[in-house]
Amino acid sequence: MKKIFAAFLAAMMLMTFLPLVSQPARAAGVTFDVHCPVDPAEPVYLGETIRWWIKNISGYIGSYECRLDIYKDGQLISEGHWNVFVDMFYKTSSPGKYKVLARVKDLGDGGKEYSQYSDEITVVANPYRITKVEPLGASSLRITWNKVPGAIEYELYRSTDMKNWDLIKETTDTSFTNTYLKAGTRYFYKLRYFKLYRDWCELSPIAAGVPMAKTHITSLTSPSARRIRMTWAKAAGASGYQVAMATSANGNYKTVRIVTGGTTAIFSGVRSGSALFFKVRPYRRIYTTTYWGQYSAYRSIKVK
Repeated sequence: MKKIFAAFLAAMMLMTFLPLVSQPARAAGVTFDVHCPVDPAEPVYLGETIRWWIKNISGYIGSYECRLDIYKDGQLISEGHWNVFVDMFYKTSSPGKYKVLARVKDLGDGGKEYSQYSDEITVVANPYRITKVEPLGASSLRITWNKVPGAIEYELYRSTDMKNWDLIKETTDTSFTNTYLKAGTRYFYKLRYFKLYRDWCELSPIAAGVPMAKTHITSLTSPSARRIRMTWAKAAGASGYQVAMATSANGNYKTVRIVTGGTTAIFSGVRSGSALFFKVRPYRRIYTTTYWGQYSAYRSIKVK
């Protein structure tokens, strides 16, 4: 019995000198990714929405919370809220360099916090706009705009008073012919586009146009020496006409007469024997703005 007790005592003493067996060690700290579906090398246009979110969170004990804070040019502009899942959308309102600070708390480790910045995204002025609103006739206008890289779809809106707007076209093209309009009436247009992950952008600046019929020269004569008489067809929607002249068919046409309330122009004192070329186009004056129609085909004459 004494031998058994002595062996047990020796075994107990030996155990006190052995190292304790440790638990498997967990990864050092919390790891996660900050995701944004925008290539940092690709500029974001003003008015577009940037989206960030935190994913692939691992290494925490029990549970965690996370948040995103937005910085512009190094200054904090928007603070997020602590939550289990963070998905932040931000519609850009001024050019600059944007990034987020992603923060994750390990609640099972006394709220220990881990953080990292996202890639920096450059926001620049938006180049897209309606470039032209041109009359194709007395009841139609063609609206043309810039192509925006990455745009999936465009929406075109129309108004006659800049207060009430109607969506008139959804398209992937960069132009649209608006028909069944009223000659001489001013129509206002604005546009927006959609990009994947960036929502709809801000509406473009407003552009306007007036439907007008295209005119043509009906008569061009030199009834006497150094004199020219010119007439043209009346154009629906016009309030006046611009007459342009050149010394060759494809030459530099310069305005030689503005006519309101009529369709005739008489030129005196023209150099005898000269060959001259004429075009005419209608216009519509509304308050302080002039809207131009299309030029007619040219006609030529040799002066007596």
